[in-house]
Amino acid sequence: MAAILGKKLGMSQIFTEGGDRIPVTVIEAGPCTVTQVKTVARDGYEALQIGFGEIKESRLNKPAAGHFKKAGVGPRRYLAEVRCDLKEATAWVSVVETAEKPPKKTRAKAKKAAKEAEKEGKEAAESDEAGAADEKAAAEIKAEADEAAPALPAAREMPQAGDQITVEAFEIGQKVKVTGVSKGKGFAGVIKRHGFAGGPGSHGAHFHRAPGSVGASAYPSRVFKGLRLPGQMGNKRSTQLGLEVVATEPEQNLIMVKGAVPGASNAIVFIRTP
Repeated sequence: MAAILGKKLGMSQIFTEGGDRIPVTVIEAGPCTVTQVKTVARDGYEALQIGFGEIKESRLNKPAAGHFKKAGVGPRRYLAEVRCDLKEATAWVSVVETAEKPPKKTRAKAKKAAKEAEKEGKEAAESDEAGAADEKAAAEIKAEADEAAPALPAAREMPQAGDQITVEAFEIGQKVKVTGVSKGKGFAGVIKRHGFAGGPGSHGAHFHRAPGSVGASAYPSRVFKGLRLPGQMGNKRSTQLGLEVVATEPEQNLIMVKGAVPGASNAIVFIRTP
């Protein structure tokens, strides 16, 4: 399973070699930074928290600023959680070795470490000169052995905070589902909102665009829940299933999916594989 946050840029079209036209939605996806890794031991389940879009640190509250500082990453405007197998996630999460280091220890821990280091220094100074020479010789032998042996990269069992997710995690022809907030169309009647047929438009009819009967009077003397009535249309979180990845442009962080996705232009969308 792969997942990424992005911004819907709009719709376009591309043509195949056979001349067929394919309507596509262009999405600026990522790069997203892993801001937190949730494990079963600590959180009860496995998940990745990813961030998208930059924001000034001055616009964050203290809890959010501390969260990003603990992760060792820059502030992100949008966050999303992806439940996944952490071992399998290493296949679609790009390792970033140059990620910022986590924050330094607190003052109490720093003072304690300084005292222990001072104590060890005194003990080393009081030790025998022969023992110091032996330690120096052993250290030199170890350093020579380390230089002679080739440095192997450490195996990563799971992603870490600071890693990135790019459009390269998705393949052309792969099926994805896109989640976003649909366009808000305000207060609408039953004909526009639910597709009711309505009544006659002429010949003396008094029933045109009204919803009609909504329940009996004597019993149950109320309107049942879930009845299709006028109300706010759109502006709801919705997911479009079965979309196909048509093309990707990793240099520009673009991904093109066949068909339409929820939301207006410049809306934030969440793309993930089934």
